[in-house]
Amino acid sequence: MSNTIHIDPGFETFLNRVFGKNRYHGIAGDHGKASWKNILTKLFNSLEKHIEANIQDDPDQIYELEKDLGLIKSTLKRNESIDKLNVSSIKILFNICFQLLGDEIDNTDKKIVNHHSHYELNWKRTLSYHSNNLQKFWKVHSRAGTGQFLDAGFPSKEELIDIFFEDMNGDASEFIDWFKSEYPVLYSKVV
Repeated sequence: MSNTIHIDPGFETFLNRVFGKNRYHGIAGDHGKASWKNILTKLFNSLEKHIEANIQDDPDQIYELEKDLGLIKSTLKRNESIDKLNVSSIKILFNICFQLLGDEIDNTDKKIVNHHSHYELNWKRTLSYHSNNLQKFWKVHSRAGTGQFLDAGFPSKEELIDIFFEDMNGDASEFIDWFKSEYPVLYSKVV
């Protein structure tokens, strides 16, 4: 059991994606328990803020997620080993993932978990995504300049920005109508 943890450059990049450019620049390397607890605490606090900002109309689910976050926060305040912190963090993150997919997971009454229904977590809710027209525009924008879009003669990202903001005055509904009529095959695959 070690009292240090090695943070690789990929995790440093992840931290900068969560907390801002260069916030954790140079953090790759070995770190002690206090530093690791600080990083985990900041990550779970950030996750809590993202949950509050993105989950709507489901107070029961928010309660369950906050309960899990409270458990990990109390663990992070105790004098636990790095191994214990990591195991607790992984457990809580998977609990949160299952909660976001629909509900808590509990297959303890099953001898073998191998049927499709054993993986369904939609007892209380079903995860579905809805995109408004502006979100659809940004989804299309992210694909511009790639494979099928290039093959179809679709405008580049820069040209798409000009079309959207200059020609269409940022009207996302007009853009979606245009995209659907001019590129119906791409529309059916992306939107």
